[in-house]
Amino acid sequence: MCQNGKKRFFMKFGISTASLFGRVQTESAFDVLRQMGVDTTEVFLNTFSEYEKPFVDAIITRRGNVNVHSVHCLSTQFEPQLFSGNARVCADAENLFRKVCYAGYMLGAKFYTFHGPTRIKKRDYKFDYIKLGNRVNRLIEIAQSYGMNVSYENVHWTYANEPEYFRQLLKQCPRLFTTLDVKQALQAGHDPVKFLDAMGNRISTIHLCDVDKNGETAIPGKGKFNFEKFFRELEKFNVNVPALVEVYAHDYKDLNELKSAYDYIMNTIIKVKNK
Repeated sequence: MCQNGKKRFFMKFGISTASLFGRVQTESAFDVLRQMGVDTTEVFLNTFSEYEKPFVDAIITRRGNVNVHSVHCLSTQFEPQLFSGNARVCADAENLFRKVCYAGYMLGAKFYTFHGPTRIKKRDYKFDYIKLGNRVNRLIEIAQSYGMNVSYENVHWTYANEPEYFRQLLKQCPRLFTTLDVKQALQAGHDPVKFLDAMGNRISTIHLCDVDKNGETAIPGKGKFNFEKFFRELEKFNVNVPALVEVYAHDYKDLNELKSAYDYIMNTIIKVKNK
């Protein structure tokens, strides 16, 4: 404890392998992370073949001392279908969901980063939160049977693109966790702190990416977002969960620049922690 009675702010930080998508194959991502001195990650599984047991079992040996906090998949491949009214479609999607849960369990992860249904039309969406909650609770049960937890992420092109969605859904799903994505909040036109308030103590993971003055994504420290202020808000809310750099391959020119984004986040967290 600090002298003023506040809890010390100790936050883990790392890089999601999604940042390497298109540059480094999943099986080589652990080697790259180790070379950069990164010890915490979210593993992004890119495609159907990477959800299969032989691939998962093969990459386990590559993990080494890198801690896998969570797993993520290319969600548009099947997650929207988890909410289909067609029983066969839903069952096939659940089969893929189980495979990703198995991958997470074998990699030592505790959280499945989830996107869910997408917004495919420009219209007002009216949600039946009881029905949605029942479906999400079913997915939580499946994930927990593999020792995993579902962590629902705010994404601007999905149902989960505004704080109120989380505020209402979390009332129906007491075992649901959340992932706060900074860039996705900004792209949806919301202050990330508004999501922080709505998600409360359910946050398991934070994704970090900057945006420039034109709203385009950028590596942390190369855009306009005030990360120091954001981390101070996290400290105020007593949120001490892994903060992972998750950028796109076109946001940086080489791995040294990606490492500089990681260093920027590390130094900013240290600055906040020491004050």
